[in-house]
Amino acid sequence: MKNLQGRVVCATSNKTVAVEVVRLAPHPKYKRRVRKKKKYQAHDPDNQFKVGDFVQLEKSRPISKTKTFIALPITAKNAPKLVEAVPAGLGLPLESQQPQD
Repeated sequence: MKNLQGRVVCATSNKTVAVEVVRLAPHPKYKRRVRKKKKYQAHDPDNQFKVGDFVQLEKSRPISKTKTFIALPITAKNAPKLVEAVPAGLGLPLESQQPQD
């Protein structure tokens, strides 16, 4: 099994996070690649992950009925790249960079 990576979508339970993993798979009839999503319950012993964090799931022994993965922080080189809202080359200052009167 490949290493699973996903985004934390729920972190309200103690020591447990719900991670949504998105993958691309071919459609059975149209052969076009479509997004498939699946949620996994993962063990977070230190309650360190918040909603929106990217994590890597590692297979482990069954911790409970639904938890068989451990959530690990993702390394910087594997992290998805975030896109800036305004490219720096336009020369437009953001609202937060406007001089205050």
